Amino acid sequence: MRRAFFIWCFLLAFALQLSAQFAPHVDYPTGQEPWGVAVGDFNGDRKLDLAVTNSSDNTVGVLLGNGDGTFQPQVAYATGSRPLSVSVGDFNGDGKLDLAITSAADNTVSILLGRGDGTFWPHVDYAVGDINPQWLVVADFNHDGKLDIATANYGPNYSNGTVSILLGNGDGTFQAPRTYSAGINPFGVMTGDFNHDGIPDLAVVNNNGYFGVQILLGNGDGSFQSPVFYATGENPRVGVVADLNGDGNLDLAIGNCIDNDLSILMGDGAGHFASPVNYATGNYVSTLASGDFNGDGKLDLVNTDAESNSVSVLLGNGDGTFQAHVDYATGSDPSWVAVGDFNGDGAPDLVTTNLVGNTVSILLNIFRATTTTLAAFPNNAGPHQLVIYDAAVSSPSGSAVTGSITFKDGGVALATVMLENHLAAWSTRYSTVGSHAITATYSGDADNNSSTSSPLMENIVGASKTFLTTSGSPSFVGRQVTFTATVSSLYGVIPNGEMVTFYEGATTLGTGAITAGVATLTTSALTAKPQTIKATYAGDATFKTSSGTVPQVVEKYATTTGLTSNINPSNYGETVTFTTTVTSAGPAPTGKVWFRDGTTGIAAVTLSGGVGSITKSKLAVGTHSITAEYLGDADNAKSTSPVLDQVVQ
Repeated sequence: MRRAFFIWCFLLAFALQLSAQFAPHVDYPTGQEPWGVAVGDFNGDRKLDLAVTNSSDNTVGVLLGNGDGTFQPQVAYATGSRPLSVSVGDFNGDGKLDLAITSAADNTVSILLGRGDGTFWPHVDYAVGDINPQWLVVADFNHDGKLDIATANYGPNYSNGTVSILLGNGDGTFQAPRTYSAGINPFGVMTGDFNHDGIPDLAVVNNNGYFGVQILLGNGDGSFQSPVFYATGENPRVGVVADLNGDGNLDLAIGNCIDNDLSILMGDGAGHFASPVNYATGNYVSTLASGDFNGDGKLDLVNTDAESNSVSVLLGNGDGTFQAHVDYATGSDPSWVAVGDFNGDGAPDLVTTNLVGNTVSILLNIFRATTTTLAAFPNNAGPHQLVIYDAAVSSPSGSAVTGSITFKDGGVALATVMLENHLAAWSTRYSTVGSHAITATYSGDADNNSSTSSPLMENIVGASKTFLTTSGSPSFVGRQVTFTATVSSLYGVIPNGEMVTFYEGATTLGTGAITAGVATLTTSALTAKPQTIKATYAGDATFKTSSGTVPQVVEKYATTTGLTSNINPSNYGETVTFTTTVTSAGPAPTGKVWFRDGTTGIAAVTLSGGVGSITKSKLAVGTHSITAEYLGDADNAKSTSPVLDQVVQ
């Protein structure tokens, strides 16, 4: 209730002044001295979660997100000693997010493989090859499709440090580190393609001595060229890599914790950077992140102010320059800031770790961003059918939304309609079949930014007709029959390669691809019976589905059953053998034959090679009318032999 009251008050102030960007922070407990934080969906519910390194507990705390900007209590997992930086990646290729953490006191990286349900396996540690690793980043440095790790190793005070590369094996394990010189006391490390060669490069921030950033261009095999130094402000610690002026080249923003400012170094796309331009921030910049916080399509920056217990937001002008910082309160002694949409409203929110407060602070973005949604009635219509498009605009701030909606088809404006109560509608009819990518763009007003809906595919679908024929009916079981489906439409030619599925009742016989409007299926799998074959064209975004049927009679092969006796006439008590032979125009007959004496059954025998026999030794004196009745099988029809009169004397 208390949180809801504060947010309501803040929203009221926002509606009146339109000056605030983030709601008051809401804090969640962590372990002792939380340092780094990473954002990811660890349990696959499409809601962002948090991983927080608790540097004094030697744990990483996982706080699962509820999707509305709130979080569940942390669950802690052991790490190496003094965990600092944490990054997210799928290190074993199982589609589940894992964690990589620098353990500064152990000189290792701790890997915690994710189970995919928000829990993690025990950590496995890998040496970095130097001392005091601070920051790490994840990228594929050798282009083998497997994630690798780079760490900035601080080393002893005022001494040369290194950056270590741990190449991943793709199964969650890592190779021995390769270390590269990275200036004095490297603290932060970032990655990006600075020279447009498709290979990840590194930017390493030197915290002491020669204050600045070292650029190590990647060779593409996991190795790096010698560093090139660029000066910044005093005691830089961290930075971000982003295109800050929209020229397609990556730039650098570096936070200087002593100068209390940010150094912006514009990249030229060839791996070189201009001299820094500095912008004032709050006090003691410890970490830095970027995002479009006001929805104008231009990148902004945010940094932690550890002394003032706040974050400073610098809105970008889109040309690499920035407006004066605006500060928002956090918990006590924020050490790290990260960006994520924690409440699913499409606006980037903030999370900070608070080193003294033993909490994380969540600051929800309630700036002037709007959301435009679009619906069609009906969605997927027929030619000349009326289609109505409805657009709705919402504002997270709750302020009134005025202005207009422009409906577009593939970027071409169709109509502009004024909003009424946040809604606008427009209708039309289409005379031809085809697909239309419809969007609705809100114009914005004095209090709300413009926004564009996601494209809505309106498919105008024409009827199709499927006509099915058979190569012959009746046919014999086991013999091939070819079914031909001809698919056509009054609205155009059915595309080649689309599929027709053939059925016998509910059983799928197979599929055929359409060529010049025709698809065929040849099968020998039909059973012996009258049946109806159906062919169904699946349809697409232009043509509706359709089906055609054809009757198909499948018959068994006719058989002939013969019967012989080895002695006829025979004497009473003499052994008589009756032999039947069944022949067919199809497969060799199998199954059973009944021997009968008149209407009385004598015995049933199983054919072998189409032949079966019985032996009788006590036939009564007289004449016996013996027959053999073949009972048929899956391929062959029944038949009965002529009567054999067996005379017994």
